[in-house]
Amino acid sequence: MWLSQQRGDEQRRRALLRVVNDSEQALDISAIRIVDDRLSGPVLADGGRVAAGESFDFPLVLPASACGSGSPDRRWELELADGTDRTGALTDALGFLGRMNERECLEKALATKLHVAWHEAVLPASGPGVLPLEITPAGDDGDARVVAVQSTPLLQFGSRTTRFRVPSGETLVDVPIEPQRCDPHVVQEDKRGTVFALEVEIGGRSGVVDVPVSDAERGRILSWVAERCDFGG
Repeated sequence: MWLSQQRGDEQRRRALLRVVNDSEQALDISAIRIVDDRLSGPVLADGGRVAAGESFDFPLVLPASACGSGSPDRRWELELADGTDRTGALTDALGFLGRMNERECLEKALATKLHVAWHEAVLPASGPGVLPLEITPAGDDGDARVVAVQSTPLLQFGSRTTRFRVPSGETLVDVPIEPQRCDPHVVQEDKRGTVFALEVEIGGRSGVVDVPVSDAERGRILSWVAERCDFGG
């Protein structure tokens, strides 16, 4: 029994718990409970029937990350229809939960030091666009800065430029953007094309946080890419 997550489910905080029934009888599950110290609370889900010799992926919605320290507590619990319970050690098949926890706790730490936000993009008919990034102190003393912006599957910062270095001390940075690919399905199936990974440093700790543009800006940018790539209709 283990947890996994598909890439398209990251933003929706969804995961899957695979239950493998290697017995010769069907497994009737009334309820599922997941406990993990990296999450702010237990995960509860409805059960179902898993046929003998089969497996089933039960969908879960994950709560916010917990960013404290303590002894690891990670387990799954099944309440069966016959009134018995089963429990065992929780396995994260892809290690996604640890990465999610690290990223979200870094985001929380950054929010106490800096406020980072995208402004309205300038999207010309030719040449690169400009996406302003505002970086302002959040009131908590401490050393924190945005080091660089990474490209997305949809956007880059110039011909084959996938990393834009942010000048130290700047509070409003004009980030140049242009389409990275002109395949129609890249726009049509977009999930992370306007979610930018920012490289940050906080008190000697470094990492990456995701900062998406607003929904309105996402629509504008996707339309702009379609027009610049000559498949906008």
